[in-house]
Amino acid sequence: MKVKFNTDYSVEELKFFKEHNCEILSEISLSKTNFKESEVPQRMFKYGGVYIAEIMDDETNNFVWAVLSKQKAIYHFSAYYDCLEALEQGL
Repeated sequence: MKVKFNTDYSVEELKFFKEHNCEILSEISLSKTNFKESEVPQRMFKYGGVYIAEIMDDETNNFVWAVLSKQKAIYHFSAYYDCLEALEQGL
């Protein structure tokens, strides 16, 4: 599965990425995923060695930042953060 992402970010988000040496991704190939329809990533970046995606939270209908993980050869999201500051503290 090849996923293409929106690469438009706010000034605040770009500042966070620069401060933390994040890599903005325009696309990624994932072999097997376990995403719900609402979990298809809109935007994605690499923070250290971790891939972070912006997805829709199906409970709140708000966008959240989610950590992409791999378990038993299937990609899924394992942790969710409502903002980049919470993500920074959680990782």
